Amino acid sequence: MICRSCLRALAFALVLCFPTLAATQQLQYNPYAKKREFAPEGAMPRYNPYTKQRELAAPGETPQYNPYTQKREYAPKGAMPRYNPYTKQRELVGPD
Repeated sequence: MICRSCLRALAFALVLCFPTLAATQQLQYNPYAKKREFAPEGAMPRYNPYTKQRELAAPGETPQYNPYTQKREYAPKGAMPRYNPYTKQRELVGPD
């Protein structure tokens, strides 16, 4: 059984190891959808012809299939689904 102090130390080490992940992909408000979405800083709403809605997208992102929502979303190459607590869905988030 792992002690609580070991779990705290592990959690602290993870926070220190992944600061770039938190800095690159942040939850930002999309005024068109009226919800928060994961997006890199400076992302602008862009029309997605597959969903017929505007999504936050950075330059260089392309529509990619998300198997959890069964829709195409704007995401960078190599994106993986990650849980968004505001929408309670998995969204495609870049590998950085």
